Amino acid sequence: MFKFTSFFTFRRRLAKALLKLMGWRFRGQDPPSKWRHIIFISPASGGLYKKQQLWMPYLTSTHSKWIDLRNTSEIKKVLKKNHTALVRWEDDIDEKALTKLLAKSRKHKVRVSACAWDTTHKAVKFHSQFRPSLYPERDIRYLSRFFKYFKQI
Repeated sequence: MFKFTSFFTFRRRLAKALLKLMGWRFRGQDPPSKWRHIIFISPASGGLYKKQQLWMPYLTSTHSKWIDLRNTSEIKKVLKKNHTALVRWEDDIDEKALTKLLAKSRKHKVRVSACAWDTTHKAVKFHSQFRPSLYPERDIRYLSRFFKYFKQI
């Protein structure tokens, strides 16, 4: 029996099916639809960057938007609407801005997760979402280790 889900969930499933037809595999837990959410996306350049820009907004179960980490007012607007903020992770990420964002995320009960695009194995890995801890520095190290692991592959 077919059970209709929300438009965004259907859109995510369709996008995943199209990417699977192109040879991409998915690992990990899909982003949630119930909570306000920030997803950090792995650094990329060239063709992979274009793929991420194109496909990531469709791989979430809510409306999502690419936002610069330093644009706190835009992140606040997006999260207020219960949408997903997509933030690109950088090797030299602004730790001060990130610490501030994680502290605000904790205060407003926003979930955080990471997504890495592994071109070697043609896989998209969604890390399970978590609530930011009382110690943003620990969360930053945690996210940093996640992206370093996929950079080494």
